[in-house]
Amino acid sequence: MTGYGRGAFMEEGCRFTVECASVNRKGIEIAVALPKHLLTLEPKVREEVQRAVRRGRVNVTVNLELSGAGSQQGVIDRAAAQRALAELTALRNELSLPGEITLDLLLRSPGVLKNSTEEFPDPESLWPVLKPALNSALERLEVMRRKEGAHLVTDLNKRIRLLESAVKAIRSRVPMVLRQRRDHLRNRLKELGAPVSSDDPALARELAIMAERSDITEELTRLLSHFEQCREALAGTEPAGRALDYLAQEMFREFNTLGNKAADAYISRRVVQSKAELDRIREQVANLE
Repeated sequence: MTGYGRGAFMEEGCRFTVECASVNRKGIEIAVALPKHLLTLEPKVREEVQRAVRRGRVNVTVNLELSGAGSQQGVIDRAAAQRALAELTALRNELSLPGEITLDLLLRSPGVLKNSTEEFPDPESLWPVLKPALNSALERLEVMRRKEGAHLVTDLNKRIRLLESAVKAIRSRVPMVLRQRRDHLRNRLKELGAPVSSDDPALARELAIMAERSDITEELTRLLSHFEQCREALAGTEPAGRALDYLAQEMFREFNTLGNKAADAYISRRVVQSKAELDRIREQVANLE
């Protein structure tokens, strides 16, 4: 499901802003964008996201702002610069060398320019500040995803009712199909010059064999069971996307089987309509966690 959430938290001169955005995926996929100095915290960020999201692609963007005394420190080590200047001056005087000792020469002296990474706080010490911002963003993301999920559940329940109507129509059609086959068989025998009475044992035996081969009661019963399981999954509180995807596949298989066994034009039309509806259900289920 799609969604977006933003969270922020500040403590002791550190302010984290976290943005989480999700799009549809069958599995779980997490992309984390962290400041270079915080890359070691990526496993912890992923762990928090996986607790909140079971399905979809989630993009997490983390921004950090430092304020206070620590962020105002310069990048030049003045003490090191003074030492370098004294050493260079002494060397020039000792060797009686001409020339000026320039700022560029001082800045290229070892230790004068400080490495900014050495001044950055330890990433582990920042995790207690990052975690609340991340959780806040995930909570807002979840609120938006739940709203979308509610709309999807309503739509899926409506489509399941349509499938139930199709199954009811197919079930009511079965006795008529058997009568048509009986009459068709009798008419064919009559055309071939071998008329039989309606209570002929051979005719009854042949009709019984035909009925057994084309019996779709088992498929219809399983379909009704699948419908009930779909409703239970949609009404539950646990993630149901994968279970519903599996049930949709099974329902597709049952409709396909009963369509082949029934060999009736009306039933075939209802099967085609139902399979098209199942395709729509599977598209929606792919969006559901």
